[in-house]
Amino acid sequence: MTETISSRALTPNDWQIFRSVRLKALKAHPDVYLSSYEAEVGEPENYWKETLDGMGKRMFGLFDKDDLIGIAAVFTWRGDPTEQIGVLAMDYVDPGYRGRRLSRLFYQVRIDWALGQKPITKLVISHRESNESSRRANQAFNFEYEGRETIRWPDGAEAEEWRYFLDLEKLRNNKFADRG
Repeated sequence: MTETISSRALTPNDWQIFRSVRLKALKAHPDVYLSSYEAEVGEPENYWKETLDGMGKRMFGLFDKDDLIGIAAVFTWRGDPTEQIGVLAMDYVDPGYRGRRLSRLFYQVRIDWALGQKPITKLVISHRESNESSRRANQAFNFEYEGRETIRWPDGAEAEEWRYFLDLEKLRNNKFADRG
């Protein structure tokens, strides 16, 4: 039953609820994210507001009526000065709502946002090798395997990070061709 579930872009006014869910995700899953609860818990209010300011990035919230039950992000990769590579990150859905395919909403709104950002030509996403639900979710949207490397995760473990990409130019051309 998902009729009360919706998704929308978060704004700086949402910083407190975003902070709460982000910290909950980091604390509950220290083996999944490339940041940690300890690294973010002490961040000041302006850090959270800037995260939600929409400048080169967009954070989305998943809501059950007025309750924030999930978060996901898309942003331009800091290592790319051309701003052509977008990164999908921070995916989290409250455990009580998992198994309902709600991550599809997050993927679709982030891909749609990135398609509207003309400099972005490619989206990338990665996951720890053991995160099968992340792999299944990105595969449902036709992300292609790019490679993997062993990294040290914030929980201290060394494990492989698997990377995937989605060619937005190809997607844009296919959408244009479908209209022709």
